Parts: sequence; structure tokens; C-alpha cells
Amino acid sequence: MRESTHHGPEPRLGLTFSQADDGTVSWHQPVADQFVDPSGRFATGGLAVLVDSGLGAENHRHRPEGMWTVTTELRLDLLARPREGSTGLGVRTDHLGDDGHCLTTRGDVLDDDGRVVAAGLVKSMEIAGVVDPDDYDDEPPWPSALAPGTLAEVLCLTMTHHDDGPAGTRAVEAVIAPEPALANPLGNLHGGVFAAVAEVAGSAVFPHEREVSSSSLDVRYVRQIPLVGPVTVRAEALHDGRSWGIAQAVTRDERGRVCAVASVTVYGRR
Repeated sequence: MRESTHHGPEPRLGLTFSQADDGTVSWHQPVADQFVDPSGRFATGGLAVLVDSGLGAENHRHRPEGMWTVTTELRLDLLARPREGSTGLGVRTDHLGDDGHCLTTRGDVLDDDGRVVAAGLVKSMEIAGVVDPDDYDDEPPWPSALAPGTLAEVLCLTMTHHDDGPAGTRAVEAVIAPEPALANPLGNLHGGVFAAVAEVAGSAVFPHEREVSSSSLDVRYVRQIPLVGPVTVRAEALHDGRSWGIAQAVTRDERGRVCAVASVTVYGRR
């Protein structure tokens, strides 16, 4: 059997997949330190690559012949943290359809006892002439290559805190090192990696004493995110109330154009 040559963020985060005879794909992600954010809290962003890859692969499986798919929208809602002692997570997908422009799949992230811990939705746009989609489809399963460390360490991320947000509010700048293992098949930053970093940076905008009970992440991908140099994601607070907060995280290209934007919502009194 041909060995996989894939070295993207999926194996780096420990994600693996297997394919059944009917073409359905099962995904698995271990529960380890990649779910810890820099403040020691549970990082919902640790689920982003799993959701993007698992649900995006289902869209890709249903695409028209000869077409490629790129993620344009990603939604992730945390319902509960993985159970104490859980060893891994999986994905249950439900492909909703294709309107001729975008394919849409929703799904659930499941604990190893079948409990739903998060819900997700991915929309993928159909495009032609980018890469050979059949070559991508032939990629065999890859082994886990889980990198040690917290989510920020696995994603080669450094963060700095500022007080130059709107009206002097808190802001966070997260810089992703141009590590090739964080790229998608086209060589740009993987969409799930941006989503993960946006969630980490957006949550970090709020005071660390806020005990987050649940959160949501809503991402729009406007254009490709070049990975030829460090990628900066800036997060600012849109609302910092006593019981919940909303942050916006944006990354731009060298011309100042928005490449991707995310809304991060956290709950919990401070």
C-alpha cells in the first residue's frame, strides 16, 4: 500500500482518518495538550482543524466531477468539554446539499462514549482548474504525528497583548510562524489553523479570570492566506460584558486586504 506524503496540520494535531468500502470517512483526534490555551483554559480552537477537515472532506466527496473545493464558512459551537479521561474524539457528518455554488455539511464532534461535545457547519465553494482533485482523493491514510505541547505551541504561535483596541480596550496579536506543516494542499495557511488561532486570540482578549463555560466560533474566508512569511491575526473586543463577550479576529495580506475574519463568543461571569 502506498504511504501517505501528507504533512499538514492534521497529523501534527494527531488527527487520523479511515475510509470504509462505501466511501464514508471516520476521523479521530486524541484528547491531549493541544486543547490547552496559553492561559491554561480549554481551547475550543483545538477542534477547528477536526471540524474543517472532517466536514470539508464530506463536502469534497459530494462535489461535481473535476471540481475542487475550498472552505468559505466555518461554524463551531462548543456544547461541553470532553469528558474527564476521554481518549479521543470523532465526527458524525450530515451532508445537506449543493446549490450549484457551495456545498454544505453540518456535523457533531463526539466524545469516545458517543456524547456530543460540539456542533459544526462547513460551507465549501466549488472551483475548477486549481489542482488535480483526483490525485488528492487518492491520498492514503496518514499516521498520527502529534506534536508535543499546548495548542499555541503546536501551531507555532506567539501572542502579545495590547491596549490599543477600540476606545482603549484590550487587543491581542497572534503571530503564526511560516511552518510548512500548517499549510493546506495549495501551500497557503490551512483554514482550520486560522480558525484555531482566531479562537485562541479572541478568547485571550478577555480577562483571564473570566471562567468560560461555552463558546462559539464563526469564520468567513475571503481569500487565500499566504504562508510565505509570518501570519498575524489581530483580535479586538466588540463586547466585554459581565456575563459574556464577543471578539473579532482578522488576518490581512501584505496589501492590507482582509483574508479571513472570525467572531468569537465566550460566556461566563467575571
